[in-house]
Amino acid sequence: MSPFHHFASTVSLAALIASMSAAPVLAQEIDDADGVEDRDIIIVSATRTEIPAFDYPGMVSVVDVETLELTDPSSLDELLREIPGLEVSGGPRRTGQTITLRGQSRENVIILLDGARQNFNSAHDGVTFVDPALLVGVDVVRGPASALYGSGASGGVIALRTANAHDLLSDDANAGFRATLGGRSVDGEIRGGATIFGRNGNFDALAHLSARQSSDIRLGSGVDLPADDSSLSGLLKLGADIASGVRGEVSWQTLRSEASEPNNGQGNLGIGGLNPQVNKDITSDTVQLNAQIAPSQVGWLDLDFTLFSTQSGVEETETIGGRLVDRQLDSWGVRADQRFEFTLGSMDAGLTVGGEMYEDEQEGFDSTAVGNVRGGVPDASTRFQGIFAQLELTGAAPFGLPGEFVLLPGVRFDNYESETIGIASNEDSATSGRFGVSYAPNDTVLLFANWAQAFRAPSVNEIYLDGTHFSLPHPILGPPVFITNDFIANPTLSPESTETVEIGIGLRFTDMARDGDSLEVKASIFETQAEDLINLFVNFNFDPTCFAGPPFLPCSAGITNSANVGRATLTGFEVLANYRSGPFSLNASLSETDGEDDATSAPVGALTPLRLFVDARWRMEAQRLTFGARGEFAGEFDKTATPAEERNGYSVIDLYTSWRPFADNGLSLNASVNNVFDEDYNRVFAGVSEAGRGVRADITWSTEW
Repeated sequence: MSPFHHFASTVSLAALIASMSAAPVLAQEIDDADGVEDRDIIIVSATRTEIPAFDYPGMVSVVDVETLELTDPSSLDELLREIPGLEVSGGPRRTGQTITLRGQSRENVIILLDGARQNFNSAHDGVTFVDPALLVGVDVVRGPASALYGSGASGGVIALRTANAHDLLSDDANAGFRATLGGRSVDGEIRGGATIFGRNGNFDALAHLSARQSSDIRLGSGVDLPADDSSLSGLLKLGADIASGVRGEVSWQTLRSEASEPNNGQGNLGIGGLNPQVNKDITSDTVQLNAQIAPSQVGWLDLDFTLFSTQSGVEETETIGGRLVDRQLDSWGVRADQRFEFTLGSMDAGLTVGGEMYEDEQEGFDSTAVGNVRGGVPDASTRFQGIFAQLELTGAAPFGLPGEFVLLPGVRFDNYESETIGIASNEDSATSGRFGVSYAPNDTVLLFANWAQAFRAPSVNEIYLDGTHFSLPHPILGPPVFITNDFIANPTLSPESTETVEIGIGLRFTDMARDGDSLEVKASIFETQAEDLINLFVNFNFDPTCFAGPPFLPCSAGITNSANVGRATLTGFEVLANYRSGPFSLNASLSETDGEDDATSAPVGALTPLRLFVDARWRMEAQRLTFGARGEFAGEFDKTATPAEERNGYSVIDLYTSWRPFADNGLSLNASVNNVFDEDYNRVFAGVSEAGRGVRADITWSTEW
């Protein structure tokens, strides 16, 4: 069935069953002129607009602090499971999980931590090292965002947000403390954390420390997956309200983790040296300065500023033989956005202009390789510079039409240069444009459309491939003579480029089944045309000299390199909805992504099956008790030319509850049963089954003074 047919049917389904939009991180309570009605206006900061999320010409979701506290995620998968179009694959080990969004892989998804880019990317070593216990919210903007964020945003943006003292303190309190202790059965995890926070005059501070210790994961298949894992995470944040409208924050986020598992955390232990058991040491540190400068005495100045430095690394030591391999990535960057607000004729206007510069520097190491060169992890660096502008126009509809409309044009110019020693540099520039429009003829209906360009610069791992890809016994001499297939650099790689068109509809209803209830539904279909895709080509063949009589040398098994090739088309749809009625709320999403090579019609991209997610909650305010259930339902996956990558459909149900025993005490008890029916299932592009049934429980105590 085509995405357009899916779209028509699923919009109707969502309107009937009331499906989802994830809840707000940033919400302002707005009173109407008569004081009759309050409603939440959700502003998603990652869009760099002041447009409410529902009116934004595109699809955005937010995971709020209530959801984080109720579900207590311990991994990326648990943190982001409710986001449509987003897949966290790689299996249940935290260190192996990676992200795809709207059919595009990690290289096309930007991850931000309080505005600081998290650029670490490895095929098997995870993508970001942040304990979810540090977070108070997540924004997810789906679809091309290169007009704001430059290279690597053609799939979308995931913005993680940590708390400051003001987020945790009541208006009449100046200091507080919170402690949590919990565990879960599926992997024997025990975790604990403590946060202290306070403010004095114009200054505030927060310090957080948390630890996790877990062992092998019991899978739905009944097998135990080796996954010993321990981590220690911390956050230190200092803030100052320097003057009216002027605030600065300095923070340090850190993680130290040790794991004993296969080298490739996405698979099982291998045989004969393939995917050997290793001891992993993972480190990550992000230090940053954030400032908001909008002094009341200077009406035009409204500046956001971010300066950051991030160091991330994964060091692996094989338990047999002692081979040591290492990957280190150091990043730094600076970004500044200035917003101007004015009127343009009869329309309210907001213009955001800014610039950004950042650099990544990578080092690889292999104790057993010639020159300690780690295959596929070159020593290289990349520098990016970009300038951008985005205009918001909001006002009455033209041509005598009823209602209001929003126009959102934007453009960004980037240039980049990648270099390493002894090989020509790779440099290029790109211009990314976008134009979005939404039209609301009344308070019930919203129509929107969005066109956007995006690009992804080739990574240093693709440009400067070096070292050994794989080795195997000599075809004539056999062991102990081994030959290799070697990586070969390609400094002429061009950036991938995409062009996306998206159209959608939103519906808002109130007082349907009962007084005061509300339903929001928002749905879209999209088509992305991609060019100059970067592909890894493995030319596996033996040299003729391998067979040309003694000594049958020199001999090699070919080469592997990256190259631009072809065009592809990605299509898909998403439906979000949220129903609220007194103590009851129901959030849900429905999505699917397809893709094919334009020349061969073969499946291409990080595709996903039809997937429905539902989260229902009942709050008993008088008893300070919440009950909830989450369900994930996926169809069969056969969008691959490789039978081994096909997946059966699955249904996974989680139950959770939260209770505050005392009205005047900050004690809370949370518990859940995940994968209630012990479903044995595999996600797309994962080499192992997912976790089986597990019970989780934690206790939190907080106080203020």
